[in-house]
Amino acid sequence: MGPPKYPKMANHPITVHPPRPLYRFAATALGASMWFFLMYRAKKDGPALMGWKHPWEH
Repeated sequence: MGPPKYPKMANHPITVHPPRPLYRFAATALGASMWFFLMYRAKKDGPALMGWKHPWEH
C-alpha cells in the first residue's frame, strides 16, 4: 500500500473556523426544543397515528 501519492494539503487557501459559542448554544437549544416538541406530540397523538385508537376518541 504505502503512503498516498498526492501532495499534502498544508498550504490550502480555505480555512474552516470553529463556530462561535453563541451559534453552538443556539443550535443545541433549537435542536433540543425540536425533540421535546416531537416527543410531546408523540405522547399526545401517538396512539392515533399508530392506529391504536381512533383520532375522534381522544
